[in-house]
Amino acid sequence: MNANFAAFLFLFLGCLLVRSTYEVLKKSGRVNPRNRLLFAVVFTAMCALWISWFGMCPLDPLPLLLPDPVRWIGFGIVVIGLGLAVGALLQLRGLENIDHLITTGLFSKLRHPMYTGFLSWIVGWSTYHGALASFLAGLLGICNVLYWRRLEEQYLESQYGETYRVYRKQTWF
Repeated sequence: MNANFAAFLFLFLGCLLVRSTYEVLKKSGRVNPRNRLLFAVVFTAMCALWISWFGMCPLDPLPLLLPDPVRWIGFGIVVIGLGLAVGALLQLRGLENIDHLITTGLFSKLRHPMYTGFLSWIVGWSTYHGALASFLAGLLGICNVLYWRRLEEQYLESQYGETYRVYRKQTWF
């Protein structure tokens, strides 16, 4: 196995662990999500997570020979995911401690456009590179994103009650 691939994989998995640990501690009330230093650590971990993902796939030790149209569909999925994630970030005007329920723009159709973008990056980038080992590692990333989404939905339902339940029924993912 390529040492650079292994380093990216280790970083990717470590960053997933950092973010998931933060989410668990936040839910249990053991950390303050308004702590700027903590936010900086988690934000840095998320940046490292995505850098490692995009660096890992081209170095994959188990490449699949996929037809060019399939590869380019994967690339298109990445571009769509990037649009969703950046669009959601711009609409939220922040990453943490949003103090109101956003139900317009991208959020009028998708409850979690940023998470949808993340999932798109994982599937699309590994497809574009025919990266089987990366995709298998990416499945852990997908499970983590779905877990983060579940925790966020529990929080939003506790904060906004019936308003959130109605909104949830009207949107996808």
